[in-house]
Amino acid sequence: MVSTFHSLELGKRGILASQTAVTTTGHNIANANTKGYSRQQVNLTTAPSLNVWTSGEVNPGQLGSGVSVESITRVRDRFLDKQYRDQSATLGEWSVRQDTLAKLETIINEPSETGLQSAMDQFWGAWQDLANEPDSLSARAVIKESAQAFVDTAQSIDKSMTQLKSDLGKELTAKINQANGYLKQIAELNNSIQRTGVQSNDLLDQRDMYVEELSKLVSIDVEEQPNGMYNIKLSSDGTSLVEGANMGTPLDSESNVGGGSIFGTMESMKTVDSYQGKLNEMVKGFVFGEVTVNVPAGSHLADGTMVPENQDMQVTVKGINGLHQLGWSMQEDGSGNAQPGAALFTGDEANFSIATLAVNPEIKEDIRLIASSLRSETVGGQQKVINGNGDLAKLIGNLRDQKVAINDDSSSVGQFFQSLVSELGAQSQTASRNVANHEATLIATDNRRQSVTGVSLDEEMANLIKFQHAYNAAARIVTTTDELLDTIINRMAAH
Repeated sequence: MVSTFHSLELGKRGILASQTAVTTTGHNIANANTKGYSRQQVNLTTAPSLNVWTSGEVNPGQLGSGVSVESITRVRDRFLDKQYRDQSATLGEWSVRQDTLAKLETIINEPSETGLQSAMDQFWGAWQDLANEPDSLSARAVIKESAQAFVDTAQSIDKSMTQLKSDLGKELTAKINQANGYLKQIAELNNSIQRTGVQSNDLLDQRDMYVEELSKLVSIDVEEQPNGMYNIKLSSDGTSLVEGANMGTPLDSESNVGGGSIFGTMESMKTVDSYQGKLNEMVKGFVFGEVTVNVPAGSHLADGTMVPENQDMQVTVKGINGLHQLGWSMQEDGSGNAQPGAALFTGDEANFSIATLAVNPEIKEDIRLIASSLRSETVGGQQKVINGNGDLAKLIGNLRDQKVAINDDSSSVGQFFQSLVSELGAQSQTASRNVANHEATLIATDNRRQSVTGVSLDEEMANLIKFQHAYNAAARIVTTTDELLDTIINRMAAH
């Protein structure tokens, strides 16, 4: 026979299950805007049935005994979580690259009236003006100023690139420390989750939030263990970062992270270094790079070379400095002989650095040391420059389009710089396109994920009404059973 109080127990279980569902729904509503919160649901199961004995038959059937709360679980889709982490790492990498390339474009500042190309154009133009007025001191003053403007502009770009690399280095250190902090917190949460021995939904949410933040920094693989703990490894080489409640190998600047904003920062530092190196090689080629020029027939060079009167001569010199030193300046030495042109720029060719480049202090002191002539004559036993000759100034002005040896390449300085600017622009466009594409993909994935794990207030309100009615109905079972028992116990006893 079934217990007289069976229906009371059944109603009680219904009340408790409905109350648990109402409380969980309230928890969802309260955390609708909480970052990282996953919607929770109450999983109900039928309580074990009871065998029924009646007269004449043994165990003809079973009688239900109500409902039990099996568990309260988070609603998550592991596949979407993995997709989100992978796409988050890719977006993190390209966002840093895009930002760095945009800063490089701002530093190089081309095309503009204040960029390096403009400074070079003004420099070449000043030499062409001197070729038209070979004896002009004002034209020489313009050359000195344009040379200084070229040096200042190149050094400003170089200094900005050095600062950008330094900033990226500090950013890298901060991100690595941040990632190691997340790893430590994940390991501690693994330990807490294991100790609870139950479905620690809020702790699981907190851990997943740290994992997602970590995935923006590095590309990771997450393995969930049967005991609920996470093992985390680098996607690139499988290095263990978290093993249960224990920290694995900490991240550093040598880690093969393979993705995320840390990887993007590392690659960005290499990119800046590459462009700085190319700029350095270009300026070195501008000053010291080997170039072949056609020296006009009849020229008498400052190094003693006499060019035949009937044909030009090809001469290979080391950049502007080498070519300028072949000509004659307006200045004379203490013996009254014409002086060769001085080196326009000073710097260490073997260990060239834009930072140490400078306009020759002697030229800055005396612009008459700027040469324009390739002809001289002997007068009274002394070497005198032939005034009015602008052959050297013309040759230097034409270097704008001359092929110069730059880092095992042969192109004009202008072409090399334009190639550098074009390459930077193409890389920046590619980075912007990748950021836009991966951002759209990440948003789409997150929307799909939120449709599963996010809290919908409309849905929760509907559930609240449903569970409220279920609670009222279970309470009605208890009330009805109480009335039945009152009839049996009190009223029947009276008769």
